[in-house]
Amino acid sequence: MRQTYGVIGYGRFGKLWANSLAQFGRVLAHDKGIPSCSPLANVAKSDILFLAVPISQFESSVQELLPVLEPKTIVVDMCSVKVYPTEVLQRLLPQEQAFATTHPLFGPDSVAESGIKGKKIVFCPIRLSEDQENELHTLFATLGLGVIVTTPEIHDEHMARSQALVHFLGRAFGELGLTEQEISTPDYESLLRVKALTNNDTWQLFFDMQRFNPFAKKIREELMKSLEKLNERILSV
Repeated sequence: MRQTYGVIGYGRFGKLWANSLAQFGRVLAHDKGIPSCSPLANVAKSDILFLAVPISQFESSVQELLPVLEPKTIVVDMCSVKVYPTEVLQRLLPQEQAFATTHPLFGPDSVAESGIKGKKIVFCPIRLSEDQENELHTLFATLGLGVIVTTPEIHDEHMARSQALVHFLGRAFGELGLTEQEISTPDYESLLRVKALTNNDTWQLFFDMQRFNPFAKKIREELMKSLEKLNERILSV
């Protein structure tokens, strides 16, 4: 499995992913905001190229990549939504360019706490040969990840509940100013953990996961209606 791996986007997750891949081969990282990173043209020659850029910068990043992208390179998206980047890659990449979309269901904080083994990754093999699909599946499995093969639509519908909704609530807890207190229940402490995990990410990630997941708006609206309904029931007793 010795390969050259490229990572575009060297933020908190990009660094984590690059470090994880280093055991398998040479890793080059590019981030236009970090001068010490490798040039884009060099990274684009990698055998497998991972795009770990913010969702809102995804299309522009792919457009910048196109002039230097090698035909042999397998492009792998790592955004936390899947319908949108899949549409962008299908539209912009040459028809013969192999690509997949993925979503690692973990981040730097959870890996720092308990390691990468046992975590899960969503894998959508959109335009891959059987050998390429097996190659990526083996890479993820060798990292110790549980691989969930699905479609972009199913992923986004599930993530609207398990990610977009959770982050929406976590940010709301942050706006409420919830903090540790002496008199509390385990349930309250669970809310504080949700607040801590979600508020540690950037606002850009929060807005992107809400705006670019086609199912997120509906679940937020359903939550607001359910809260109003609960409040009305309390007042009517």
